[in-house]
Amino acid sequence: MTFAVTALLAYEVTVPVTFILSIRVRQGCGQSLAHENLQIPPGIEHQIQLCTATGTPFDRLQVFQPGLYTIRYEATVDVQAEAIPAGTLVDEGPGSFAAAILPYLYPSRYCQSDRLGRLTYDMFGHLMSPEAKVRAVVDWISSRLTYVSGSTNAGTSAVDSLVERAGVCRDFAHLGIALCRAMNVPARYFTGYAHALEPQDFHACFETWIGGRWLFWDATSLSSPDGVVRIGTGRDASDCSVCTAFGPLLLTRQEVSCHALDSSYQKMSPEQLQATATSLEPA
Repeated sequence: MTFAVTALLAYEVTVPVTFILSIRVRQGCGQSLAHENLQIPPGIEHQIQLCTATGTPFDRLQVFQPGLYTIRYEATVDVQAEAIPAGTLVDEGPGSFAAAILPYLYPSRYCQSDRLGRLTYDMFGHLMSPEAKVRAVVDWISSRLTYVSGSTNAGTSAVDSLVERAGVCRDFAHLGIALCRAMNVPARYFTGYAHALEPQDFHACFETWIGGRWLFWDATSLSSPDGVVRIGTGRDASDCSVCTAFGPLLLTRQEVSCHALDSSYQKMSPEQLQATATSLEPA
């Protein structure tokens, strides 16, 4: 499926500042770019950087003069999502995980899985397979957390969301990651664009490593696994925040869009979601 994505960000700068954006679509791993363009105003120094550990692309920008700076990114990308029949992936355990997978088992800044072991045992300990555990986690979060725009901030963690029972997509993803890691299921943060997302914004979800594959999950139920475009992945939002500024930087405007170029595209139904798991990195 081919998607067109755009992002427009306007920042007010009062002093020289360096900031890093994570808005560029990742190439490879099931995604191929047909078109890509980043428009930046004069007076900004710009470099494209690639995280060697995750493959996430970043744009490093340096602004030296005060003013209002508007940045626009657009891309056309083909996404090859693979639907896998539920329950067919072979179970694995930590003893067989490659070294690159192990960091996604450990606690991280926003995903304090080391504090949730007893809770996950009480709620999900009766489930045997990793896939069954993850599905139960997604269902539990979906039924107990309320999506409330602006209800959390950059410091909100998985444990905070567990207490508050409200948040945005970032918080749903962090809680899902923490609960999965607490059950020895590797989980990583996913950020990207989502088709027909309401409200339109950058979207955060998570992936789990099961049977030698990364599988996609959205506990908010706002996106469809075959209707998202990957920007980046990491241990949590600290690894692929939309904007990381090393100095004062004020966001004054943000517009994000993602839509399928095939007008017949429809989101997966609840029945399809239960019958399959989706990998955005086809084997």
